[in-house]
Amino acid sequence: MSYLSLYFKISYFVTQSIAAGDMILYNITFNIEPEIKGEWFSWMKNKYCPYVLESGYFNDFRIFHLLSETENDGLTYSVQFFADTLDHVNAYLEKHAPRIVHAHNEAFRHKHVSFMSILESVD
Repeated sequence: MSYLSLYFKISYFVTQSIAAGDMILYNITFNIEPEIKGEWFSWMKNKYCPYVLESGYFNDFRIFHLLSETENDGLTYSVQFFADTLDHVNAYLEKHAPRIVHAHNEAFRHKHVSFMSILESVD
């Protein structure tokens, strides 16, 4: 399966998980090596996600595991942060994201790949 088709499958999944109402979803999709699963998940729950919430731009977060894995050897997770406005997401990306992204890359160098997407609730 290509990354593009994986992206569309994940985007559909993410879109379906948004509750009705005006909302912006900042999604980061991670594919990690299986041997770091426990350490990575703990780091995300105890450092990454709290840091993002403490920025004040997001209301909540969720972490989902992709059940329909592709032919790659990794595990895929969707980490979702919910914001009231696109301005909040953009402010976070400008002011706070570089620090936590750098810390994540240092902690899990060469053991993950990721991409982000921003979605808007439409119903």
